Amino acid sequence: MERVQYSLESFLPELKDLQENGIFSAQEVREIIKRRTHFETQLVRRQPRKKDFLEYIEYEMALEKLRKKRVARMKTPPPHSISSHSIRQRQFSIFERAMRKFKADIRLWVQYIEVAKKENAGNLVGRVVAKALKLHPTSVPLYVLAAQHQLDQGSPSAARNLLQRGLRLNAQSDDLWCEYIKMELGWCELLRRRWETLGIPTNLENLSAAENAEIATSSELDVKGARKEVLKGAIVKEVLKDALKAQPSLRLFNALSSTLEGYPTPLAIALIPFLYDLLNEHQKFVDCNTAELLSVYASRHLKKPDLTGKDLIAGLKANNQELLDAMQTARESGDQKFVDDLAAVYSEFVWNRWSSTVDSNLRLYLSSSLHNLCNSASSQDKPGGKGVGALYSTHLRILLDRTHPSPRPDGSKLSKLARKYSSKSTSVEVWLCFLDIENQNHANSALKAQTEKNILRSARKICRGESLEKIWCHAWDALTLDEKEDLIKEALSNSETAALREALLLRTISSLYLSTPGDGPPARSNTINRLLRSYSLTSLVYRHAFELEEAQPETDTSLLQDIFHLWRDAGGLASNREDATFAYASHLLNERLVKEANILINNLIALSIEGNRKEVLEKRWSDTIDNVERPVLSDAVEVGGNDGMDVDESSGEEEEEDVDFVVVG
Repeated sequence: MERVQYSLESFLPELKDLQENGIFSAQEVREIIKRRTHFETQLVRRQPRKKDFLEYIEYEMALEKLRKKRVARMKTPPPHSISSHSIRQRQFSIFERAMRKFKADIRLWVQYIEVAKKENAGNLVGRVVAKALKLHPTSVPLYVLAAQHQLDQGSPSAARNLLQRGLRLNAQSDDLWCEYIKMELGWCELLRRRWETLGIPTNLENLSAAENAEIATSSELDVKGARKEVLKGAIVKEVLKDALKAQPSLRLFNALSSTLEGYPTPLAIALIPFLYDLLNEHQKFVDCNTAELLSVYASRHLKKPDLTGKDLIAGLKANNQELLDAMQTARESGDQKFVDDLAAVYSEFVWNRWSSTVDSNLRLYLSSSLHNLCNSASSQDKPGGKGVGALYSTHLRILLDRTHPSPRPDGSKLSKLARKYSSKSTSVEVWLCFLDIENQNHANSALKAQTEKNILRSARKICRGESLEKIWCHAWDALTLDEKEDLIKEALSNSETAALREALLLRTISSLYLSTPGDGPPARSNTINRLLRSYSLTSLVYRHAFELEEAQPETDTSLLQDIFHLWRDAGGLASNREDATFAYASHLLNERLVKEANILINNLIALSIEGNRKEVLEKRWSDTIDNVERPVLSDAVEVGGNDGMDVDESSGEEEEEDVDFVVVG
């Protein structure tokens, strides 16, 4: 408490000054002393929390805000004195004490910097940023804050050096590259406006022949040429090149493109074509294939500002034709994988433009172009290919769209087209579209149900690849238990669909708990027992069944024991034995059967051969006990055979919380 008393004594001069100047009354000063005593006591305990520091700072900020308001209302403001800056200095002092305790907390460093900037403490911001970067040289937010501070101080060179140092250590950071681009764009715009104010010509494109000849023979050639290149974005172009060279990824390219599109200067818009031209220098990106890269490059036709009317039509046509030409070239080369990739990206392009375009003629143009490509794919591409499926499914989705402009195909023609596409495709999406079309064409419910059943039966035999679960689990809740088990057996009969076993069993078990009240716990328990014993299952299925049964208001203890035994012995795997034992032991703890739970865990630990494994299991059990409500543990038994487990309830300290910092005012 001596440290608290010392801190309180240091407050006296400023509090006396506040009272003498009539800013706070004697009663308010006593309340300030009381609150500060409480906060200081919190900070001097053995393990102070970040929450305590932040609450103290928040109080001081609110106090300073109140002081400023009262001074502003005075007819005759008091002269500058110790109380004019003491509360602000105390905020910084508390932050310094917090940073000595929590050096690794980047979020706290950022909050300190933001508060210092808000209080216009420029020199302090520089010192804090330098200290933070020394401790956290790979923190991107700190580099951005440091560069922004240097720009605010009118030092773009220092800001550039900071960002370059950050990029040397964080070359994979998209945010840092984008911030660097923004800084350079802002600097170019600042130069342009400054030169215009000073009367220095910035537009060197429209000079007369005589003026160009004079420049060519004068010593100003280098100066004006350099000025011209800077204003045309030479520096920004070099940064864009370095960014894609350091990190050739589509993710970074999209981030840079968004930065240029959203930055409000003419130079940023003018550099978008240059950014797309860089794609030709990077034939491969680490996070996309060649077809996706080609699609992004073709989209440059639609990146012009204020694209409307004839320009929009021309841009859309150029984008579409470039992708079609690439598809034809790939077919001629015989690269089927490239053809499939291009078909997939073209389908995505058409659907995205269809969804975002309102004009009926443009939509019909896209639909017609896709239809022609589907016809050529039917005769030229490999049947059942991934690309062909993407084309067919997108075409059917467009034709099913209720906003499709006239003329729309009638139901019979649409059904005939869907049947044709499904006969040549193994794509799940094509068959689902076929199913939707047939459901729309049948008003009779019985006929619709029979048609749906026939289509799904054919789809299960033909469909391969991704999203098979959509076909096998279609209208799952409407199936009877026997029909669900028949589907499970059908999936297991084919090696290509055997992987669906887990998903089908999970859905089947879940549906048993959503059944009608007539299917009571006894029937449900028998069914689950039979399912778990009939199939070779993974740990996920056992856990799912165990957790669902445990969550029931009236838990079937016998079923839980059966699931535990089946889970424990599944495959003879140690991981299954451990997971099952801990799940059942946790259930016993919640049922206040502490002794039985500890016996299970002790037996599990005794079976462990590796010494380090025993320590892992003991730690896991300790964590499990910590997560159980304290009243359950009143009679807990310590792992290892002791009669009682000591529970430390003497410590009154709360766990550290990560509290959001609220800036008052």
